[in-house]
Amino acid sequence: MMHGQLSNCRVRRRCIGIWLLALALSGVPMLSAGSDWGQAAPWLEPWLAGRAPQPAGLTMAAPAWVEDGAFVPIDISLQGATAPVSLRLLRSAEDEPRIADIQLNSWAEPLRLSTRVRLSRTQKLLLLARDANGKLWLAAQAVEVLGSSCLDPQPRAEPRNTGQIQGWLAGEAELELRTLLQHPMQTGLRPDQDGGLIPRHLPQSFTLSTAKAVLMQVEPFDGLSVNPYWRLLLPLAQRPLRLHWVDGDGREYRLELP
Repeated sequence: MMHGQLSNCRVRRRCIGIWLLALALSGVPMLSAGSDWGQAAPWLEPWLAGRAPQPAGLTMAAPAWVEDGAFVPIDISLQGATAPVSLRLLRSAEDEPRIADIQLNSWAEPLRLSTRVRLSRTQKLLLLARDANGKLWLAAQAVEVLGSSCLDPQPRAEPRNTGQIQGWLAGEAELELRTLLQHPMQTGLRPDQDGGLIPRHLPQSFTLSTAKAVLMQVEPFDGLSVNPYWRLLLPLAQRPLRLHWVDGDGREYRLELP
């Protein structure tokens, strides 16, 4: 029994060593669950489960520093993945580390996706990707936040244009979708001007589809910025596009782009 336990320990150490070596060769920051992952660790570890991420293919570009952490742009690129692909976007130093869980079923290769997030302080952004074959990718980037307006007091009244969807399409060789939802994205932590807290109000989901198939599904969390924005490059034939948001109170917002 003792011999079997020792063998298992050796195998586990060997797997961890191979994983760390793969991270070092790929240029992915050397992350430790006790420090650099921070609050995001419980949402990273179930996906990794001791497995080594792919050494290349996933990149996440964000500014090294920002004046206002309430609006931090992120550009994601993934090569060599098989649909569907699941993405998990996290931040390391927030009580709610989740930004969004995303599933993509179609894209113009390589996968290119942009959004913007909010950070209340300096921390790491973390991105996990997993494809239909079980391949895993991991990317991380530190962002220095000089200040953040995401917790500044504001009026309790909701903006009148909440729920309005804007969408733009462009492209000749491939289809570029850009879309923005007017939404306050209240987390329940922002004070109002009377010293109370503005009630929590977040959307439940975003779906991008054609008449025949779902192309992208998003479950948003606290880390998405006010007026959530998405940019995605798609095969040219994917049209018309249907955009569908479901709000936290069940209201639905729709837009079709011909």
